[in-house]
Amino acid sequence: MKVLITGGSGFIGSHCVDAFAAAGHDVIVFDCVAPLHTKAGDHVIGELLDPAAVDKAVTRSDFVVHAGGLLGTHETVLMPEEVVRTNVLGTLNVLQATTRHGRGLINISKPNVWLNPYSISKDTSEKLCFMYVDEFDARVIAVKLYNVYGPRQKYSRVRKAIPTWIVEALNCRPIEIFGSGVATVDLIHVRDVARGILAIVEKFETCRLRRTVEIANDVYCGFPKHNEQILELGSGKSITVKESVEALASALDIPVEVRHLPMRRGEIDGTRLCADMTRITALTGFRLDIDLMEGLRETVGYYKAKLAEAADGVL
Repeated sequence: MKVLITGGSGFIGSHCVDAFAAAGHDVIVFDCVAPLHTKAGDHVIGELLDPAAVDKAVTRSDFVVHAGGLLGTHETVLMPEEVVRTNVLGTLNVLQATTRHGRGLINISKPNVWLNPYSISKDTSEKLCFMYVDEFDARVIAVKLYNVYGPRQKYSRVRKAIPTWIVEALNCRPIEIFGSGVATVDLIHVRDVARGILAIVEKFETCRLRRTVEIANDVYCGFPKHNEQILELGSGKSITVKESVEALASALDIPVEVRHLPMRRGEIDGTRLCADMTRITALTGFRLDIDLMEGLRETVGYYKAKLAEAADGVL
């Protein structure tokens, strides 16, 4: 099977590349940058906003895992045009190409609980997937990833919690928690995410979105018959931000200082996140392989080895 992975040079995408290649699939990476983490697969340099380049890459594949785009939370508040253009129009280009050529598409999304351009763009992209299924019988699976962590996650440009906390602690600086720390997250190791996506592709016809005849159930555009078909991929366990720092401190095995700061723009204190794994487990049989402490210790080891790159802004 030939699998095209957009954003395949990035954090989640590169792990998907490794997982699909290890499973014996032919992998094509479509990204705007050269490979950073893995040499597996055939790498194509291209932009999501170039419909001809997207179309050409899609024709070479049987399935597309769409992991490309711009991410961030507070970082995106002052750059909404760029985020919406890349994430929404980029997804539209992928949807149009996969629909035109009859290819299967796995659209990677996230829990959309905050009002920032990134979350809004992901919500919009999901609804475009619903529309293409209903109007054009597109072959699409929608997957919401929860709080993914692990080796290769960016430290410098987007302040993701786990790599930021690790690098700061290793440099004897305080770990910063934005808000009260009572919000919950659902931490899942990136290799488990890649395995989960592989399991979904291998059960594509079972997992794909089906047409529904529904209108929004309220004036706020909730589409329950569509939403209930989305696959959620996390650990299925919630942990507070404070508890996450405590677990990480144990994995670091060094004293850490914690500093509380006001919430950042585009984020809301007290958010409760926990994946419902019922559907993905029932349809694919997928089970997690890496427990939290094992994953955190491995991730700490990765950033210990990469501290110089983090300091130079390369990581």
